[in-house]
Amino acid sequence: MAVTKSVKKIVVSDKRFSRLLQIYPYLYRYIESISNSVGIPTFYDTYELSYDLKKIRNVNIVYPLGEGIFIHVYMPPQGTVSGYRKYVAIEPPKPDPRLMEMLEIRLAELITEKDVSEDVEERKKVILSKLDKIVRVVDTPVDYGKIKNNSRYIPVYRPELEYLRYHILREKVGLGILEPFIRDPWLEDITCKGSGYIYVVHKIFSSLETNIEFKTEEELDTFVIKLAERIGKPVSHARPIVDATLPDGSRINIVYGSDVSLHGSNFTIRKFAKVPISVTQLIAWNTFDEKIAAYLWMLLNNSMSGFICGETASGKTTTLNAIAVFIPPTSKIVSIEDTAEVQFPHPNWVRELTRDTGSKESSVTMFDLLRAALRQRPNYIIVGEIRGVEASIAFQAMQTGHPVLSTFHAASVERVVQRLTGDPINIPKTFMDNLNFVLIQSAVWREGVMVRRVLSVNEIIGYDPKADAIIYVPVFVWDPVRDRFVFRGRGASHLLEEKIAVMRGISRVNMKKIYDELDLRAQFLRTLVEKKIFNYFDVWKAIVKTYELGIETALRRLERGSLL
Repeated sequence: MAVTKSVKKIVVSDKRFSRLLQIYPYLYRYIESISNSVGIPTFYDTYELSYDLKKIRNVNIVYPLGEGIFIHVYMPPQGTVSGYRKYVAIEPPKPDPRLMEMLEIRLAELITEKDVSEDVEERKKVILSKLDKIVRVVDTPVDYGKIKNNSRYIPVYRPELEYLRYHILREKVGLGILEPFIRDPWLEDITCKGSGYIYVVHKIFSSLETNIEFKTEEELDTFVIKLAERIGKPVSHARPIVDATLPDGSRINIVYGSDVSLHGSNFTIRKFAKVPISVTQLIAWNTFDEKIAAYLWMLLNNSMSGFICGETASGKTTTLNAIAVFIPPTSKIVSIEDTAEVQFPHPNWVRELTRDTGSKESSVTMFDLLRAALRQRPNYIIVGEIRGVEASIAFQAMQTGHPVLSTFHAASVERVVQRLTGDPINIPKTFMDNLNFVLIQSAVWREGVMVRRVLSVNEIIGYDPKADAIIYVPVFVWDPVRDRFVFRGRGASHLLEEKIAVMRGISRVNMKKIYDELDLRAQFLRTLVEKKIFNYFDVWKAIVKTYELGIETALRRLERGSLL
């Protein structure tokens, strides 16, 4: 194999990359093909990627996903018109189509109903075991045009065996051409807007144009139909819109055909991490600071109801998952969602999902599940997202002493009130004080990089009949100039002073105690950040320790490094 001068340089400068280029010839050929136009990329292992790379505009990196899949993210040469940076999935080469066709037929003959399993890993094992019975490994290249369909064994050239295994599993168990995207832990969204390229949203590099495309509407329609059947939610012209959850927990929305989508079929996949982002990680990213987190900790520890609000992709669900660790560990939580997004560490967590069968009699709505949740004696009801009339049940739950935590699409407190009190929700304004706090979050641009920030944390005081308005107090506000969070100060919090302090039996004379506790909890969280305790479940364990030991003792142990 001839080695270009530029690739020789890479092999010398990075031993890991050099080894991979030797192991995977197709990766070598790809690097060689782009070396003159793009340059030699820098190699990162997946765990080495960091948010510090956000500031690099002319990015050019390669990272592995395992099983021979690599991702190349780079800025295209000048002169390209899309304006997007590129995301290239480098996969094992696809075997001869004639070989794949023969194997498809033989596998269909061997796999029976007994082999069908819901478990993905079990299905992989079954297919690979059947494949081993069909193929015979040979040491010379094969002309598949000369292989008879009734041959007992199908010969496979040894260097192509692993490529074959990958593509068989990709098509039979995985999601076909979407497989690299599903495996990439750094992706947030996958979007197909119609025929043409697929686009992704990367956690570090934001919006990227991929090298995967549907060349025609017919090709896209065929893929969408197969995808919908695989996830058990078939689409048709009679039922063109489908929402579902993929095996890995990602949420998918499919719109089929050109009747309701002028550019043809489209789909969007919203990915969710297996391990949620922790509250300490959000503090480190300055999504909010430790004092806001400590304040939310005190509210959730004392059964306050709240909405996490913002526009689409503002990070509402991420924040909801992160602050859920502040709900006492012995609480019974009932979560209600359209698609599975929330994740909690509490052992007594009842997780419920709506069911849309297309029939009014057999479908189960958010309204149905919320009504049922009131009979389950939960300490907290978590609603993945409140959109419509189920809000009335949520407010009834609050009125009867069941705290509710939910996300809600609104960009300000005024918009929250307008949506809740207007059609079709129609919550009476006099009920609004059942909602204790509203957190407003948004995606903003800082130095050319999109970041998430909590714009304000607001306490709902009540309804003023004279002004016909809802009175609220912004306890925390984001200062966009300094990128810092401003606390209105001691004496500013109605919830801490008039509700939590009263429940604790703290008199007005000793009100300093409630704010001292706020500072103590903030110090505990800041210490977790300084010690780089960012794993979601490690943070949970640390929070649980504060209930076992008390916050002061837990903080002292943490400062000595012996808490966990």
